[in-house]
Amino acid sequence: MARIERLPPPPAQPVRSPPVAVAGEVETRVGGLEARVHVPPGVRRAVVICHPHPLYGGSMHSPVPLALAKTLSDRAGDAVAWARFNFRGVGASAGTYDDGRGEVDDARAVIEHLRAAAPGVPVSVAGHSFGSWVGLRAAAAADRGDVDRVLLVAPSVRFFEFREDAFRFDGPKVVFIGDHDEFCDVGEARDLAARLGAELRVFEGHDHHFMKSRRAMAEAALPFLVPEA
Repeated sequence: MARIERLPPPPAQPVRSPPVAVAGEVETRVGGLEARVHVPPGVRRAVVICHPHPLYGGSMHSPVPLALAKTLSDRAGDAVAWARFNFRGVGASAGTYDDGRGEVDDARAVIEHLRAAAPGVPVSVAGHSFGSWVGLRAAAAADRGDVDRVLLVAPSVRFFEFREDAFRFDGPKVVFIGDHDEFCDVGEARDLAARLGAELRVFEGHDHHFMKSRRAMAEAALPFLVPEA
């Protein structure tokens, strides 16, 4: 089990990725949250994408969430609804950072929004780093059956403790980790996957941000996130 470490002090003004539009998305408000949502007719699956840490520059436009949305658009756009969104205090989202507590509520609100927009279809949740920690806890906190499966991309187990509230989700789970990840080595990821009852996929030569090829990571995620595609 990884030792939980304290996060380094966040920058006073975090640098965020510039806004990028993905084909099919519509700018939307989910309560006080800024979001981009795609809901085609006849959708068979919905995906909620959670971004990395807000205090260190994370947003819905961060490279990994963006790669996932672009791959969904390119490869499964007619079959899947998706939403990427800014946690509270990021971009045009109201509120302030809440140490992961309120962010779970944010993710749950977006899950409910997609379930209402695409009623009756299964929902997948995908999160990168901080977003994987929040996304899994939101899935566990949702009503039974609201979320079908969860993808954890580069879970930062040295900074975010996966406690009992994360283990209540018993649907399919997959952990993606690069063998050069700076915040979770392969052994730590293997331990987390075993404790969660999740599959583990190791990407050789990839770091925490999957800079070697985010597209390859996102394409590998597609069969899990959207098995209907």
